[in-house]
Amino acid sequence: MKKKYLLALVSLLIASVFMGPATASIVAKDELQKVTITEPAHAVLWAPVYLAKNLGYFEEQGLDAEITTVQGDTPTAPVLSGKAEFGLFGPEMITGFNEKGQGTKLIVTTTKKFPYALVSGKDYPDIESLKGTSINAADSGSSPRQFARSSLKNAGLNPDSDVNYANVSNPAVLAALESGEISASVVSPEIRKQVLDAGNTMLVDMYDPEVHKEILGSEDYEMYITFVKDDLINENPELVQKYVNAVYKAILWMNEKDVDEIVKVLEPDFSEMKNLKDVVTEMKEQNLLSEDGGFSDDGFEAIKRVSQEAGLLKEDIEKDKVIDDHFIKEAQKSITLE
Repeated sequence: MKKKYLLALVSLLIASVFMGPATASIVAKDELQKVTITEPAHAVLWAPVYLAKNLGYFEEQGLDAEITTVQGDTPTAPVLSGKAEFGLFGPEMITGFNEKGQGTKLIVTTTKKFPYALVSGKDYPDIESLKGTSINAADSGSSPRQFARSSLKNAGLNPDSDVNYANVSNPAVLAALESGEISASVVSPEIRKQVLDAGNTMLVDMYDPEVHKEILGSEDYEMYITFVKDDLINENPELVQKYVNAVYKAILWMNEKDVDEIVKVLEPDFSEMKNLKDVVTEMKEQNLLSEDGGFSDDGFEAIKRVSQEAGLLKEDIEKDKVIDDHFIKEAQKSITLE
């Protein structure tokens, strides 16, 4: 018995060396509360959520977190139906759910800037030339779609009738541009450099602060968010707090660490991404990531405006009807890196 105890203690000490101090207070696996986190796509800009899992921060909070990708037209459905506790998504569709009687709240963000760009194929020199063509811009309620719509409208085109929309996965975007299947695409940091290096044309670059403000009316736009149902907040606020605590601690960790350390912890989730280091470097250099997980007033006003222009939100709405910042404020007061 003594020998088994010593072996267990040595194993725990070894784990703490490789995974950091978070593992020291991890609860036994069978005592953890199982929670499901859904995502519409596997995206590095939700990095703190993956880091919270891989660094043991969810376990520190007593949670056994599973991240599941839900593709299709309704990736929010598992959260709305109660089959998942937490959902990763863009804020626009979630902002309009309350009008439809589907009470939801944004509780934490991993980004503070809108990270996308609109890039066209070689035969399309400007936005005006896209009239009558097809643009890759994800699903109808997604943040990429709303960005494409805002960019078209800003250039004087009608986003509802002047173009058609397609939903092409990241790995297929470059080939679709080259073949002419699509004339332009919203591109994320994961494929931005690859698409531009192939000779395609930058039309709208949201890394430029002036362009960001021109298109969205704000320097902030908290796009990569976690949302939950009001029912969960009311019935189990402790669970929501545990989730936010873990993600916030991962945000603090990511703020402090260099690119190589971050990439090492993310690699198990993004082993297929050959340019992971370049993407993380870009995220850090362009200040895309949130430093505190919170939502700014200007960012919320921009989100609301884009949601209204897209028809996802019909009436004006107050910030506290969309965002519950109680949990992130509590995490900011109580959570530190050990």
